[in-house]
Amino acid sequence: MPDKDFWNSRYVEKNTGWDLGLVSPPLVWMVEAGWLPPGSRVLIPGAGRCYEGIYLAGLGYSVTAVDFAPEAAREARENAEKNGVSLSVLEQDLFLMDPKVTGTFDILFEQTCFCAIDPERRVHYKEMAERMIRKGGELLGLFYAHGREGGPPWTTTEEEVRALFGESFDFSECAITPHSVDSRKGEELMVRLIRR
Repeated sequence: MPDKDFWNSRYVEKNTGWDLGLVSPPLVWMVEAGWLPPGSRVLIPGAGRCYEGIYLAGLGYSVTAVDFAPEAAREARENAEKNGVSLSVLEQDLFLMDPKVTGTFDILFEQTCFCAIDPERRVHYKEMAERMIRKGGELLGLFYAHGREGGPPWTTTEEEVRALFGESFDFSECAITPHSVDSRKGEELMVRLIRR
């Protein structure tokens, strides 16, 4: 299973083919559609270079970005500074986040983190989301349903997402989005899940 050193080396080598170099268009659509109430406290796991976090911080959201790869965290901080925004970048394992922040987030935004986690550990992602999102808060984002063998990125399905999160979340949205970049058209499930 890919570990911190594996992912850190990908950033050091600039071998980050998943990185769009810009904010994911479906997130922009979600914001414009009013899915993220103004002033929300947003958690972005596996944030990488943090384009989404920088975009949201620039709109006044309180953003906490988490990545366990030191190079990713360093670049996220640099990008935030270059863009003149303030956000918190934590260099740590998202499965081991400080219990003090449990239940403090209004929104967890998922973007290319879930697909980077070995499918056998996806239940740990679900448990992390349950801990971090307050009751009534939401998990918003994209799940990569590319349908190809192997990984990372590992694929998922709508059925898997519904089965995994259904015990703790109500589904407001879970469907392929028309707002993806061309290289991901038809392969991203846009989700809006409400924490019970």
